[in-house]
Amino acid sequence: MTLEIIISFFFTSLALTISPGPDIMYVLSTSLAKGKQFGIAAVIGLSSGLLFHTTLLAFGISTLIVAIPWLFIAIKVFGTLYLLRIIYLLYKAPIEPITVSVDHAPISRSNVFQQIQQGLIMNILNPKIMLFFLSLFPSFLHPELGNIKMQVYTLGSIFMLQALIVFCLIAVLSGYVSKFLMKNKYVQGYMNYFQIAIFIALIVFMWIK
Repeated sequence: MTLEIIISFFFTSLALTISPGPDIMYVLSTSLAKGKQFGIAAVIGLSSGLLFHTTLLAFGISTLIVAIPWLFIAIKVFGTLYLLRIIYLLYKAPIEPITVSVDHAPISRSNVFQQIQQGLIMNILNPKIMLFFLSLFPSFLHPELGNIKMQVYTLGSIFMLQALIVFCLIAVLSGYVSKFLMKNKYVQGYMNYFQIAIFIALIVFMWIK
C-alpha cells in the first residue's frame, strides 16, 4: 500500500469522523452526563467495534450479511432491543441531588468496563457501520499492491486510530464542561434524558435507509 493511498484515506476518514454523527453525539452525551473517564471508556468500546467490522470486511463476511436480508434485519432488531434496554435503564434511574464533587467522586472499574462494553456492543450491532465500511474501503483497495486482507486491516487500523484520537479529544473537552454542569445538584439526573434522546436518535439512524 502506497503512502499516497494511506494519506488520502486518513484525511477522508478524518473528514467523516469529525462530521456530526451518532458516534460523536454518543461520546458527547456520555462525557457530559458522566465525565471524561466514562467518555473515554465509551470511545475505547466504539473503537474496538471498528476492529470487529474491519475483520468482517477483510474476510468477506460483511458482504455475505448484507446479501442476506433477514440476517441484516435480525442484526438491526438485536441492536434496537439493546438500545431500548439502555433507554429503559436510563429512564428508571432516580433523579437525585449530587452531594459529592465530581473531582472527588469514586469511579468504579466495573462501571467503566460496562461503559466500554456498551460502546463495543453498540458498534457491533450497528449494521450501518458495516455498510459504511463496504462503501468506503473498496475505493482504496488495490489487488496489484498485495494481500487484500492486509490492506483492509491497514486501512481499518488507520480509521480506528484517527477516530480514537478525535473522540478522546471530544470526551476530554466535554468532561471539563460536565464539571461545571454538575455543580447544579439535579443536572446529573436530568442528563439521563439527554442521553435517552441520543439513543432514540441512534435507533432512528439505524433504521433509515
